[in-house]
Order: sequence, then structure tokens, then C-alpha cells
Amino acid sequence: MALIGRTNVGKSTFLNYIMETKVSIVSNSPQTTRRQILGIKTTKQGQIIFFDSPGIHKPQFKLNEKMMKDVHNSLLDADIILYFIEVKDYRKDEFVLNMIKSLKKTTILVINKIDLYKKSKVLLQIDYFKEKYNWNEIVPISALKGDNLDRLENLIFEYLPENENIFSPDEFTLQTERFYLAELIREKMLNLIHHELPFTTSVKVQEITKKEKIIFIRAEIYVESLSQKKILIGKHGSLMKKIGETARTDIEDYFNKKVFLDLFVKVVPNWRNSPHFLKDIFD
Repeated sequence: MALIGRTNVGKSTFLNYIMETKVSIVSNSPQTTRRQILGIKTTKQGQIIFFDSPGIHKPQFKLNEKMMKDVHNSLLDADIILYFIEVKDYRKDEFVLNMIKSLKKTTILVINKIDLYKKSKVLLQIDYFKEKYNWNEIVPISALKGDNLDRLENLIFEYLPENENIFSPDEFTLQTERFYLAELIREKMLNLIHHELPFTTSVKVQEITKKEKIIFIRAEIYVESLSQKKILIGKHGSLMKKIGETARTDIEDYFNKKVFLDLFVKVVPNWRNSPHFLKDIFD
């Protein structure tokens, strides 16, 4: 099942809520999700495999091209498409709609963030988008508060083709540990920095050493210029210290063990356009 939509429409928030655990990082920064994140939910009704894709946007760098490739792969692999929009969003998105029409797959329009608007506004949005495409279903939700997610999940099971479970019941994602930890660090960074800096940063966990009472983790944060490095570190290292403290708290919850987190900021000019660098941090 492919979760698609523009950036910041709440796909990752939805996935985390319906999975009842943190699978995908969340922030207010555009393009938070950079890779396809797999969420596996197994219930008595069956098994749903969610593909949380990067937000749809116009590629400007090889990084963005790679992100959009993940979106296309999700659409091709999925039996059902969940197309996310916000209540306030009246953009036509003809490119996305044409792509959906060409695939001829079961498509559910998910109108998110209904908790922020009056019911009359939500109804107007439903009427507006009814004319745009022959949706199998239109479901208004609040991914943040969980409103109407039970109904959406039941509809998903109604439309899913019958098949044997692909994954065991105890599996909930296929992310590697290193990737997940790097994403946790990046999430804290995104929530503490502003403007253009989130677009030009990335994180890779270089080392994990597990001992009986403590886990040592060394991670590198990449930026494209020395000025960006100075901003990220902050005055007397204050911002980097805060990023490390907040990330370490989540990582200690993940391992249920004390963690020593060593963060290092490295300048890699124009890394978003480097195929070799992108392969190193994403593959």
C-alpha cells in the first residue's frame, strides 16, 4: 500500500499512529521522509504493508531524483494507493492525478488534519475533490489524533486482495538499525534548525559498539558548507549539544540501555548531487 502526497501532509504521522509505534520520523520541515519506509501491520484481519514515500515535489538535485524514484516504485508495487491531502489544499495536482489514473489501481483519497477545521470546511473539500477523480473512497481523518483511522483501516482490509502473510507477525519494519538511529538523530536536528539548513543536512551512523551496560554510537552529520557547519554546531557548541541530548533520550528508550552518542559535523560540498555519496549513505 503506497502512501503518497505532497510534503508535510501527515503520511508519516498516519503511519506511526496506525502502527502504534514509531516507524517513520516526523518534523515540520519539508522533505522529512527521504527514503521509502516500510511499515508492516499484522492483525486478525490480515497483514497490511505500508510504503511511506517521500513527499511529491519537483526534483532539483540527484537526492530529490532518488526520492521521487522511491515514490514511483511504491506506486508500482502497491495494490492500493492512499493519496493524502490537507483540508486546506485546493491545488489541482494534475501530474499526480494523471499518474494515479494511468495506474488504474484502487485509490483512496485521505483528507488529513480535520481536527484543525470546521466540519463545513471538510465537507466542501470532499465535494471539491469528488469531481477530480473517481475515488474508490474518500476518508477524512486526523492522523495526529487518530480520528477516523479505524474506519480507514477497515476499508483497507476490504479492498486488499486475499493472500498469505508475507512477513511474520512480529515484524513491523525492514529498516536497518543504523538507518533508524540515523533517522532519529536527523529528526531532532530538523526540529531544532530552520530555513534552508534541513535540506542540506544528512546523517549516517558510522559505528555502534554494544557493551553490557552502555552502547557507544558514532554518527556523522553532513552539510555542504563551512557556514552551515557553524550554524549547526551553534555558539560554543550549544545547538549540537541539544541535538545530541534529545537524540540520546530516544535512542536510550529504543535500546532500554545507557547510550554514549558521539556526533561529528562534516562538510561535503554539493553532496546532494554526488551519486557516490548518495550511494554511500542510502544504499
